[in-house]
Amino acid sequence: MCRVSKNNIYLKLKKDPEKYLLVQGYRGSFDVVDRSIAEALCNGEKNLEYLKTLSDEDREILTKRGYLTSATEAEEEEIISKISDILNRVSKNTLTITIMPTYNCNFRCEYCFEQNLLKKGKEWLSGKMTAEIVDSIFIQLDKYKKAGKKISSVYLFGGEPLLRNNKDIVEYICKKCREAEIPISCISNGYDLDKYIDLLKEYKFDKIQITVDGIGKEHDKRRFLAGGQGTYNRIMNNIQLALDNGINITVRTNVNKKNTDSIEVLINEYKKRGWVGMKNFNYYFKATLRCYEEIGTALSDVELMHQLAEQYGDTPQRFQFNTIYQGLSNSIGYMLKNNSIAPLRSGYCGAHTGMYTIDPYGDIYPCWDVLAQDDCKIGKVDLEKNEFIFNDNHDKWKKRTVDKIEDCKECKYKLFCGGGCSAQAKVVSNDINRAYCDDFTNIFDEVVVEIVEKNLQIS
Repeated sequence: MCRVSKNNIYLKLKKDPEKYLLVQGYRGSFDVVDRSIAEALCNGEKNLEYLKTLSDEDREILTKRGYLTSATEAEEEEIISKISDILNRVSKNTLTITIMPTYNCNFRCEYCFEQNLLKKGKEWLSGKMTAEIVDSIFIQLDKYKKAGKKISSVYLFGGEPLLRNNKDIVEYICKKCREAEIPISCISNGYDLDKYIDLLKEYKFDKIQITVDGIGKEHDKRRFLAGGQGTYNRIMNNIQLALDNGINITVRTNVNKKNTDSIEVLINEYKKRGWVGMKNFNYYFKATLRCYEEIGTALSDVELMHQLAEQYGDTPQRFQFNTIYQGLSNSIGYMLKNNSIAPLRSGYCGAHTGMYTIDPYGDIYPCWDVLAQDDCKIGKVDLEKNEFIFNDNHDKWKKRTVDKIEDCKECKYKLFCGGGCSAQAKVVSNDINRAYCDDFTNIFDEVVVEIVEKNLQIS
């Protein structure tokens, strides 16, 4: 006797209230059905009598798609664990490497999650990665490539990686990337970008991400130099210089309740400067991390999306200007257009798969959100063996799969969400193995319905 899977998601379509979108949480099935079928399934979770309203043909299709199942709940959990394990192992075949030339930064942004690093002292902050560490990193990357792993990219991060006195080690890293044929990108505050234009052109950076949080003084009161001076004019001039030289620039705006008015103003400024429409210019907005914000200051990504809807209308276009919405809308859209598998994942991000962040001292962390936290260090670059040596923390991070998170056991969305950011879970709960949902279910429901309606042209 078949029963209704407890992992079905039921979403009412906006354009046709008599239709529902069914999503199967671990099979990855997406199906538009009549309201009567959705209600029969939903009610059938508690009372199998409701399934009698289904035709034999509908019952057969629903079983093939996973909405009806002969498996027990325990057997379904076992299936989910197996899927999660496979996803985790496969995703580890692609590596993303973040290299930090220094922890030092010339900015003192008011919301920076790295403010705790200032306690380490000026000498520690000013430390710079050596060529020997870089050599060992790339020898290890070559070993990974020979073992069949793909190195998707190298990111430069900080601190501020493009400080003017970092240029020697940054150029050395660039040369190593070129020799290894690994794409390179950078996350920078943009203040010293003019000192790097020739280098960025020569080594053909994939992109440079720079943050602008408002116009003029609005930006300057959030992102200012260590001495308190403003940074807006110089950054905007440097962005223009980079764009004129064909360098790919992505501008990020961190938004909380202090600068929501900057959204419309910045979009208009980008248009006024002629940047919108340029092939090498992109921009997006991201809510600041709530776990680091003062109470009453944080803005959720859902609230941010409502602000963006005022600029772009209630259409899927607005999803492209917020990273969480963008990633989900792109992956669901790709699935529908190419009839490919659903974007299931066992973990939230690369911190649990193939991302490694290496600091100036050769210490290895799972991601940049936990830099310099000793209890999150997962390894060290061994300069004698020219390889990464991992400690017991490594598996705690890299084997954190959503099926093992107790908070996620009953969640139908878990293989789409991945359990949320473990770094933020650590801040809130002091435990990376707790869930940090951060409105994911609301975002998923909103995005998936609109993308499905757009791609299937439901009206």
